[in-house]
Amino acid sequence: MNIRLSDVQPSRISFPAFKKGDENSITLHRKGEDAMLGKCGEDEPPSEVVWLPMEPETGWASIYSVATDLLDAGYPGCLGCGGPHTEGAWDELASRKNMVEFSNS
Repeated sequence: MNIRLSDVQPSRISFPAFKKGDENSITLHRKGEDAMLGKCGEDEPPSEVVWLPMEPETGWASIYSVATDLLDAGYPGCLGCGGPHTEGAWDELASRKNMVEFSNS
């Protein structure tokens, strides 16, 4: 994925680091930093970490698909390329609530 990011953003010099977690998870970090930015796995991380509560293989496929769609749409620099209501600040707790409601329906 980092090669695709650098192709679309040639001036970018910092890329995310993806790590296989100790448990059944994949984590996302800023390269060279320990602080977790995102996690794909069944164990819920703290609310300051973006969480995809799914198996790592399924989660990675989702991450890659969404990232590719955004890059193809012109991100960064495209207005509204993430769909309606995506220009505001991210609300992780609301996202988790929506995922639980969606999975229970």
